[in-house]
Amino acid sequence: MSNALARLRRLVGSQARLARALSLTEKQVSRISTGKSKVPGYMDAVAELLEALPPKDWPERWRK
Repeated sequence: MSNALARLRRLVGSQARLARALSLTEKQVSRISTGKSKVPGYMDAVAELLEALPPKDWPERWRK
């Protein structure tokens, strides 16, 4: 699993929630997780943004 994907899963709590927040299917996230699909470059950027902001300032789709 990529570092960006692991960071995002840790932040949002589950692969299913991550898929919804990114407007991806759970299958797409699973394929990224297993290395069958490339990790989109934007995942690093999203992880960096969320890590830099307190959760109260996150966009609604990312809040637990």
